[in-house]
Amino acid sequence: MADFGKLVVKGFDKLTPDYNDIYNNAKLDNISDWRIKQQAMVTGTGVGGMLIPGVHLATLTADVAFLMNRMSVCSYGLGAIYGYNRFSQNLLEQEDFPNILALWAGEEEISRIVGGKVAVDIASKVGGKVGIKIIGKTIAKTGGILIGKKLGGKVGAKIGAKFAGKLAGKAAAGWVPFLGAAVGGGINLWFITNIADSAEEYYRFKYDIASKL
Repeated sequence: MADFGKLVVKGFDKLTPDYNDIYNNAKLDNISDWRIKQQAMVTGTGVGGMLIPGVHLATLTADVAFLMNRMSVCSYGLGAIYGYNRFSQNLLEQEDFPNILALWAGEEEISRIVGGKVAVDIASKVGGKVGIKIIGKTIAKTGGILIGKKLGGKVGAKIGAKFAGKLAGKAAAGWVPFLGAAVGGGINLWFITNIADSAEEYYRFKYDIASKL
């Protein structure tokens, strides 16, 4: 599954979600409803893709691709709702989701940043009101999250490993009738719930900085 983890990271690098469109679609929603919608979608595909033992291996790639997409949509959507409620404007950035993935994967540097220990340093690097829309970019640079536009090697390895570990169990459970469907839906639910928790933590931190500029 290690190679599959690398493919997952490459997949995340190729994601091009339209976060401006997500902002417009999500900003008037509320946190709880938005999370429930995303959870329902990925749980449904997780169950559906695992209904037939053996065939589940062929559908696994499509299921994972959909899950990855929803993880990014869920994250940006939560940022849209928080941002609209606090600032009535779109403060989403391309770098937000890589930062959230790194936080979700347990990357030490991003955890230290979002933990608040370097908030003042981040605020000083952003540069006041003029830089309010580059907070995410500044966090990514400070934490070494991206190399160019791709996830950094250490960060990518942690994300890939976390995905591969869960998906190995999913692939194995798919051989058992009924159990595979339950496990497939449950693992997808775990992914989307945990990324949503990380997104909320990240955006609270980001917008706390924005409110002080």
